[in-house]
Amino acid sequence: MLTLANARVFDGSGLLPGLQDVVVADGVISSIAPARGGGAGECIDLGGMTLLPGLISCHLHPDFFRFSLAQGEAGERPGKELPPGVLMAIGVRTCRVLLESGFTGYLGAGCAHDIDAQLKLAIAEGIMPGPRIRACGHHIGTTADLNDSRLWWKRYETPGIDIFVDGPDALRRAVREEIRRGAETIKLFASSGRGFNGRTVRNIATDELRAIVDTAHARGARVRAHVCDKAMIMECVKLGVDIIDHGDGIDAQCIEAMLAAGTAWVPSLTYPKLLLDLGWDPDGSIRAQYENAVAMLPLAQQAGLRILIGDDYSGVFRDILDDDPLDHEPGCYGREFAFYNTLAGIAPADVLAWGTKHAGELLVDGPARVGVVAAGALADLIVVDGDPLADLTVLAQPATYLKAVLRDGVLVLDRLPRRAARPG
Repeated sequence: MLTLANARVFDGSGLLPGLQDVVVADGVISSIAPARGGGAGECIDLGGMTLLPGLISCHLHPDFFRFSLAQGEAGERPGKELPPGVLMAIGVRTCRVLLESGFTGYLGAGCAHDIDAQLKLAIAEGIMPGPRIRACGHHIGTTADLNDSRLWWKRYETPGIDIFVDGPDALRRAVREEIRRGAETIKLFASSGRGFNGRTVRNIATDELRAIVDTAHARGARVRAHVCDKAMIMECVKLGVDIIDHGDGIDAQCIEAMLAAGTAWVPSLTYPKLLLDLGWDPDGSIRAQYENAVAMLPLAQQAGLRILIGDDYSGVFRDILDDDPLDHEPGCYGREFAFYNTLAGIAPADVLAWGTKHAGELLVDGPARVGVVAAGALADLIVVDGDPLADLTVLAQPATYLKAVLRDGVLVLDRLPRRAARPG
């Protein structure tokens, strides 16, 4: 049993009044009560530091770290740039960086070689520390889609991050195989967009999309879709896709449909902002999509849409930028909170909920709870020596402000000063 005493507590929705004592036992938060300055078992006096749920990234590619812009421009695909064992080592490194950044969980958005599932297994077996993972698998696409290499005379004998499958029956088999190999989320590419341009906007036929969603849901898996075009967003929502990745063409009609269906949105706007800052928008389409998504964020927030933190972290810009905000380095993931607060005027508590309470609802299946500080919730927690509600940039400076990370109630990062708790 561990008591975290005298803490300011952000519970996933807002700041609790006064100071609180939070008791953790057997990996679960057992109680929260007004501070008395002491407690049963080991007691750590936080002295007014902020205790909040561990942060959760909802769009992450753990092995996407050494793929270069030049390789992409040459028509190569991620997942083949290095041997599978080296990509797995990159995934292990990413898990360390996540914990060092205060992120205790992630929702996979696609990986090669079953890396999400293998990382999750290695963590569960106690082989390595790491975040809580909802595993994803390959990007599922169709022949000649936007991801199918234009180097048509070069076919990979084994897949990287992409697999290409045609027809409802074949897609059902592919989805079941992904789930058999540990995927808890199925990722598909429904439309072009975000600098990924295909011959057409549509990337997959309606009957194929329906087969993917229905098969995944029948096996207890969720579905997420790379989709930017409004018509394809609406089709994905209608057919039951759980998470819309990017969704640049979102509008009030989409928001209404997503609310009714319980669909979540990962706007992931750091990536297009970088493209615009670099001047990589020859026809102005990226700016138009970006500005639309920015304008929709406050409307979606006000409507109560479940919005999520996460982006296409990779480091592909590190060779041309002194400071690549999308690199897998401590502090980069946490920049999103201040970014959205400044970009769209989202209140600090609301944007924090995107990466805690909202994210936790998709990271685990009920009745388990995570992403909140509440009795009975899983004890994935962080301690910050600062006030993120007053200054969200503290979450982007873990070396300075992050003092502790707990995963299942166990301290996996501990920079806390030890002082005697005040007697009750």
